[in-house]
Amino acid sequence: MPTNKSLIVLQENSGRVPLDSSVPAALRQQISLVIDGLSEMFEDLKTTLQAAGRYDVVHLLTDNSCSRAKLLDALVAETSAGRTTDLIVLGHGSPEKLNLKVNPHLRGGASGNIRSLLTDAGTRGVNSLKLRMVYMCNCFGSTVNDDWLAIGAKVSVGSHQLDMMPEPMTTFFVHNWLAGQKARDAAKNAYAATIPFYLPIYPPTTRIKYKKIKVPYPCPTLTNPLKICKKTVEVPDGVEFTPNTYVEQTKLIVAGDQNARF
Repeated sequence: MPTNKSLIVLQENSGRVPLDSSVPAALRQQISLVIDGLSEMFEDLKTTLQAAGRYDVVHLLTDNSCSRAKLLDALVAETSAGRTTDLIVLGHGSPEKLNLKVNPHLRGGASGNIRSLLTDAGTRGVNSLKLRMVYMCNCFGSTVNDDWLAIGAKVSVGSHQLDMMPEPMTTFFVHNWLAGQKARDAAKNAYAATIPFYLPIYPPTTRIKYKKIKVPYPCPTLTNPLKICKKTVEVPDGVEFTPNTYVEQTKLIVAGDQNARF
């Protein structure tokens, strides 16, 4: 039975697109390998999603097809067909930029290439795009959330800064979204479920907490040899854990309709 929904997977998985310079060199290869490995998962997922009746059409725009032109083609085609579209971006990014295979820098911003997708769609007779949800695993995805909303997306999700935990967070989010969770809950739960996988790599900083208590001590005098005084001392009162900065930066930011559901 038709669902009247489609999915676009925009995936740069050649490993050749450089990560933002703020990512430590020792971690760049690790992140690239994880993102590249997502391709096989979504190849399998395509058949599963269609067979399960979740989406009528799944566009896998991978490697050389991971371009602005192909994305525009898919958005126009699906809108013209009357299908509501979800978009998953698997790739790399930097502040206000989404890095693609063919378009090295697909920029955000009012005059950027993301927002002009709507203008270009208009030249093809499509004045509004039926784009519902955008999820990005690229670094600094949240900096282009507003651009996707500007071209018609109902909700957009991306990491606060660096996305140092792209997988299994992407898988968890997709699962939560398809299960009917609200966008904000799907993102929150995916982030929380991913953190334990990365604790050995990005351990939290521990700090012993202290509390002040008053303790008695003998302070005899010539007139009062049994005198007891009190002084304030600090004693351990548990351990405080501060999340690793990479875990903090990966936190998913949801913009738009946070109550949106699949």
